[in-house]
Amino acid sequence: MFQIKAFQIRFYSSLLLCGLLLIPATVIGKTTLNRTEILSDNIDFEITVYPATGNDAILWLAPGYGFRNGQYELAELIAKQGTEVWMVDLTEMLFLPHGSQSMRKLTGKYVAELIERIYQRTGKKILLMSSFSGAVPVLRGARQWQLSKPKTAYLTGAVLFSPVMYAKAPVLGQNPVYLPDVMVNNIPVMIFQGEKSGNRWQLSYLLEQLYRQGAPVYGQMMHGITSLFYRDKRNTVTDHYFRSLPLRINQAIKLLKHTSTSTHALKKINTIIEHSSLDSELMPFRGNTHPHTIKLYNIKGKRIEISDFKHKVTLVNFWATWCPPCVKEIPSLNRLKKQMQGKPFEIISINYAESSAQINSFLKKFNVKFPILLDPDGITSKQWKVFVFPSTFVIGRDGKIQYGINAAIEWDDQGTIKKLESLMLP
Repeated sequence: MFQIKAFQIRFYSSLLLCGLLLIPATVIGKTTLNRTEILSDNIDFEITVYPATGNDAILWLAPGYGFRNGQYELAELIAKQGTEVWMVDLTEMLFLPHGSQSMRKLTGKYVAELIERIYQRTGKKILLMSSFSGAVPVLRGARQWQLSKPKTAYLTGAVLFSPVMYAKAPVLGQNPVYLPDVMVNNIPVMIFQGEKSGNRWQLSYLLEQLYRQGAPVYGQMMHGITSLFYRDKRNTVTDHYFRSLPLRINQAIKLLKHTSTSTHALKKINTIIEHSSLDSELMPFRGNTHPHTIKLYNIKGKRIEISDFKHKVTLVNFWATWCPPCVKEIPSLNRLKKQMQGKPFEIISINYAESSAQINSFLKKFNVKFPILLDPDGITSKQWKVFVFPSTFVIGRDGKIQYGINAAIEWDDQGTIKKLESLMLP
């Protein structure tokens, strides 16, 4: 657990929670209430409530994909620990399609109204909670609540799981740019970051940016975790951590309560952000053009070290098996490799934070005709400043990065092949 202070990370033992009381993940009987709250614009919001007798309540906003069974299971476990949970899927209530783009469109108005409504109904202190792109309406809503000039500071803060608040898909080789109105925040924030999540390496930078705006911020790395709420059964590591979450969240609430929540919003910064989109073709690389050395093992356990990328056009592809676009582009990479046979060309794929057993299981279903290197701790991805997957760098025969792309494409497209072949010219 760490807190940003003077732009350095400090560790706090109080929330490392060694020897946690684990709650068995058994079949749980539903003890919920379904409420309908009419907010502004006369919109009916259906809310699932897990009642509890304690003095705190959580307003849990669904992330871009909606709620899954694991989230409802966790809500009941939290309620059993004494904290009430109110769950609402804003995109569903507003008839918006699920996805991160819908999250980015939410202004925070309804979140602010829900904060006030829950306080009126319960008299409890309110904690906001969400994950991934759900962090956007959470922080916008907190600021909108401040702008309503509440008489008392009944908002405790926010707990965010692996938040994604990019203004646009991060440009390869550069630090991410966050939505400016979301970052204008001064409420206490606790971030639980998945160690194996694709945005793991943004955490320190994100905490620093929030701190610069005046937010008391804390972070805890969820070791061995990619995501907590799967459609399918949780693996052993994830399930073990999942069962510890009610206690961790209650500890986070206590920590955030020790930091006073301001009822005064920060002044909004008017910043123009360029059009946000993933690349659709190879783009000239704008970061540091000198590639980092690669020192990794392949799936057969052989150590591979590359410090000199000269003499061949080299395509370095960062990917993961859980990333659908990554998997989708593999056949075109296979075709590209075949088409470039006999030419000074090479493909190197670097898998993000998965084991050789996971990769070998994947290879039983998918044919990959180029070498796969393992980046088990994500350090190489961090060095190359990879924040989204797939991300691919194209290195010319001069040993410098010439092109990059932060999305999946058809690699055997004739336009792409011409760009690659142009780098092979003497």
